[in-house]
This record gives sequence, C-alpha cells and structure tokens, in this order.
Amino acid sequence: LTFFIILLFSLTALGQQDQHFTHFVYNQQMYNPAYVGNRNTPSFTALHRSQWIDFEGAPTSQVISFQTPIMRQRAGVGGTISRQGIGISYTWFGSAAYSYNIRITQEIDLKLGLQATLEYLGIKFSDPRVVTVTQGDPSLNSGRFEDKYSGNVGVGLYLTYKDLFYFGASSPQLYPNILGFNDLVSKQAKAFPHRYFNLGAVIPAMDGIEVMPNMMIKWVDHSPVDADINLSVRYQKKVTGGLSYRTGGGGTSNVGESFDLMMFYQFDQKLGAGLSYDFALTDIKDYSKGSVELIVRYDLRDEKGNLENPRYFKKKN
Repeated sequence: LTFFIILLFSLTALGQQDQHFTHFVYNQQMYNPAYVGNRNTPSFTALHRSQWIDFEGAPTSQVISFQTPIMRQRAGVGGTISRQGIGISYTWFGSAAYSYNIRITQEIDLKLGLQATLEYLGIKFSDPRVVTVTQGDPSLNSGRFEDKYSGNVGVGLYLTYKDLFYFGASSPQLYPNILGFNDLVSKQAKAFPHRYFNLGAVIPAMDGIEVMPNMMIKWVDHSPVDADINLSVRYQKKVTGGLSYRTGGGGTSNVGESFDLMMFYQFDQKLGAGLSYDFALTDIKDYSKGSVELIVRYDLRDEKGNLENPRYFKKKN
C-alpha cells in the first residue's frame, strides 16, 4: 500500500511542485537567478535533503551550486546542478545564471537576473515493485524505462536596502514543460511555472544578537499559494538558530505541512554548515520520521573578508 501511494505521487506531483528546502534562505540561488554574485566572493554550496524518513520511495534531493561576482561586482554569474528522486522517477536539473546590479541610491541596490535551464527526467516503469492494475494504460507504459530532456529560461529580481532588508521575485522556469511520454497530448502531465517571492530582514536586537525574520511565498498555476515562514536569531554573526512553519500539505488536519527546526554555524571566514529537521503535520507523520536537511557552504574570500550579513546582502562599494 505504501508503494502505491508513493508511485501515484511520483507520477503526478512532479508536475505540481518544485523541490523545496527548509534552508531556503541559504539556498536562494536555487529559486532566483538574480541572487548570483550577491555574496561578494566566489562561493560554493552543497545541500542534501531526505524527506519523510522511513517512507519507501520518499523524495531525496541533492544540490551543488557556485556563484561569483564579476565586473567589479557590477554583475554575477553562477551555476546549479540538482537531483531529485521520488519513487521510480528521478530528475536532474542544471542551470546557468547571470545577474546585473543597478545602484538605485547609496542605500538601495536592484539586481536583475536571467538563467537558462536543462532538465532530465527518467522514470523506471520496469521497477519490480510496479504492478499494473489496468493493462495498456498509456500513462504508465509498464515494463519500460522512459526518459526525456527539456529546456527552459527563468528571470528574477533581487532588491536590498542597506544591510537591513531584502526582497526577491522570480520565476525559474517561464513556460510549462511536458512530462508525459505517450502520444495522448491531452493526458500528458505538465510542469507548470513556479513563482517565488522572498523577503526578509536583519534587525539588531542587542550586543551581538540579531533577529532575522524571513518568508518565501510559492505560487504555481492550479495549486494553492504556499509559504515558508521563518524566524531566526543570530549570535556574534556565527551561530544561528531558527524556527519555520510551512503552510499547505493538504490532508484532513489542514494545519500546514510541517514545523521545522534549523541551525547554521559559521566556523570561520570561509566555512559554514547547517542542519534542519522537519516535523510533519499532515497524515504522512503516521508513516515517516520527519525530514532532515544538511547544507555546507564554502566562500573563497581572502583573509580580509568579513562576515557582515553574509546570507542576503551585497557589500557596498
């Protein structure tokens, strides 16, 4: 029974929702091409997410990204490679992004971003766990391996005010991609474009302590609007702890998808790492042990680099 649930999820939900991450604040390049170059130094990020632990066929995701400023910080370039596995399907995603910074005032910067993407989808219908109930179902193609490539383009903007506030809006993929493998176009699944809106702030509270509220709103056609709401506290620009609430999820309880705990530690000027744990609020909590996420970031800054607001803001010249 468990596998039939995840099989249904893997064949339909791929077209409904992009990957989501609890560390969305540290992983903004995944959602917004305008963010590349924003860290004021060449920077690498690696992330792994295991969702719904102990649930057979549950989603797992891996991301590796790189970004760097160019043209004396007037522009930025970056690239991302990610993989997601769900049940009998897996997706590889690659993108190359460019951003350009517009200095509006001495306190306000606006970055505009553009990216090109390539996506690979593979579905292993020959998996021995798959049982065909309806023979000849063109949407299942039992006993075969199917794969396909698709391309897309995305855009975004990223606005910062001093080192206090940021706002981002983006659509990583502008047009729908066909996910189906049969000739019945009317029955083929589509990956609809997602729109993301990010905003957050750094609020000095007392000596060495900063309060950082963040929110990401996710909107896709034919689905409800969802949001990740986060409140974090950072001490001495090194230790960060936070709580998040993710809306949506459906189910009978209608109380949201998850409640999340997260932390991030900056070891030195270059290396930082974070860990999070999601407590499911939907019916899936009866079949799994939550979700775990690990992120590692390495900056190639020189010894004179600083750590001021390293997640969101571009250093002023």
